[in-house]
Amino acid sequence: MSRPAAFKPKYSKTRRKWVLSLPPKNSPTGKRKRLLFDTEDEAKERAKAILDERAPLPSWATAVDPALIAEAVKYDDAVRSLGYRSLSDFCDQHIAALEKAVASPQLGELLDTFQADHSGNWSTGYAASRWKPFRNKLADLEESRIANLDEAFWRDWFANWRNNSNPAPATYNQQLSMLRSIFELRAARVAVPVNPLTDLPALKDRRGDVPVFDPADARKLLLAAWEHDRDLVPFFAIGLFAGLRPDSELMRARFEHIDRKQGHVVVTVTKTRNHRRYVDLEDVLREWLEPWAKAKGSILPANFIKRRQRLVRGFYTTPGAVLAHPGTWEPVVEWEIDITRHSYASYWEAAHRNEPACRERLAANMGHTNYKTFETKYRNARTTDQATEFWGIRPPSSPANIVSIA
Repeated sequence: MSRPAAFKPKYSKTRRKWVLSLPPKNSPTGKRKRLLFDTEDEAKERAKAILDERAPLPSWATAVDPALIAEAVKYDDAVRSLGYRSLSDFCDQHIAALEKAVASPQLGELLDTFQADHSGNWSTGYAASRWKPFRNKLADLEESRIANLDEAFWRDWFANWRNNSNPAPATYNQQLSMLRSIFELRAARVAVPVNPLTDLPALKDRRGDVPVFDPADARKLLLAAWEHDRDLVPFFAIGLFAGLRPDSELMRARFEHIDRKQGHVVVTVTKTRNHRRYVDLEDVLREWLEPWAKAKGSILPANFIKRRQRLVRGFYTTPGAVLAHPGTWEPVVEWEIDITRHSYASYWEAAHRNEPACRERLAANMGHTNYKTFETKYRNARTTDQATEFWGIRPPSSPANIVSIA
């Protein structure tokens, strides 16, 4: 085998460049070619690369179509203009990107991780009504590598969903928000440093006021619990008069968290983060919880979910009704899971709206970073008279009771 040519770059004073001359047998075009470089080191590096690539010359190179070689040379110049060292360098970087995409986790793996991290704080209702529908919408994508799910993909995906299913703004925004959270996981950030959903806009939600109880309905619910299943009173009373999140915070509330001496309810676990906050212990809540002043442990009784369902839907009001046919029951009140928290926020604001630092206190009690969250998601303006009636709801055994029990 003949010895490969030794390429030595020379400096051209005319061109003020380092010139590397390639003889025909070493040129990819089969013709003499000159390559120009700004520095000697770049020229030497290129010379070494040519020798490494062409010695020994692969047998298949002699059979390559000259037109293909010409195309390669053209693209080599093009990629250099984009900042790559050569076409080979361009290919190496893109192959590395493809290999990274193949090694990135599947969307289903991220969903499993998120569920494992947070499901300990979820109620059965939250898992069924929020998480399961969210994940079902992504079922066809679970085997997709997240490196391939870029911003353009998600824009198209959400657009198709809107066009085909016309989801309500709240449903659409919830799906978008939860997906953003999935891509904030550490495993996702390693593979996709920039969250692909960051710039996707939410839909404007033109819904009306959030639902809250009238004082009469709040009273009716509490008295029904007091009379028919008194173990449920702490759950409803704390929800109405302290505003804890029903599907997470209330599920982990304990009687030890009611600090009568300090005058607050301690919230130790939330749905999305683990840090405590302190909610003002209202006088009305003190009175409703008086029978449990020395109780310890969870505020939830055994078989809580079914017992709450039976009470709220009025199982006891329909003779012969059975649990399997809730449609035949007579509801005590119109019910949805967050209505106690919504009621607390609106009536608290109505009772304190003219006081100093009212907004800051409400945000702290609710566990919000600022007052804007209440304004956009919780406000259903109540009058001061309605607030007086709401905060005046007392248990039947209270000497301060202003409610007729007959």
